[in-house]
Amino acid sequence: MTSDPFFLQPGLDQEIRPGKDGSDGAFTCACCGLPSPGAGLPWTGPSTGVGLRVCQVCNLLQDTSRAAIDAEAMLVWWPEMSQSRLMFLARTAHQTLRLMARQQGQSDRQFWETILKAIPDPLLGTQFSPSFRTPMTLLRLLESRRAEAEHRLQSGSVRQVTTAMRLCGSADETVRRNLDLLRAGLRILPTGRLLDAGADVYPAFLDKALALTPS
Repeated sequence: MTSDPFFLQPGLDQEIRPGKDGSDGAFTCACCGLPSPGAGLPWTGPSTGVGLRVCQVCNLLQDTSRAAIDAEAMLVWWPEMSQSRLMFLARTAHQTLRLMARQQGQSDRQFWETILKAIPDPLLGTQFSPSFRTPMTLLRLLESRRAEAEHRLQSGSVRQVTTAMRLCGSADETVRRNLDLLRAGLRILPTGRLLDAGADVYPAFLDKALALTPS
């Protein structure tokens, strides 16, 4: 993690969601603003606040060179939407899909993976009940700007773009200005996976998050 200005780190935009401490086993994420399990992770990147804590999903924003990042997140071009708002929408949609799956007795990881595969492929989505349609359509909309980001950057890899940005010459004012323009529209969108030692822990994270929200 680093606050290096040549690191792909979208930041929190505005400190409008002050995180709460995790003394009771839960906290409010300073980025997406959602109730989250655990005590959170310290935010070390650019922001207007001090001592902010973020959930495991929003932590991806400040760890874009991690080995699994390209399986966990994608680059999208959304200048009309703040990064924190996008994280809120994505995690809310994921939690809704997870809740619906559990209500149908489908809480295994294979079913979750089937859901994720159906998001970019509307034809696969027809196998699910109509109740799945709204959150899937939202995620499909958010993903629709992926091609625009890849066209602008000539790469769809979060890790590759992070490396390229860090190799930019820090003394070049034009380069710095171009990076600022790039960051104005570039966003990171979680894919619905969160890998730990090769295992996807995101479904378990969502289950714990759902337990914090009154049904």
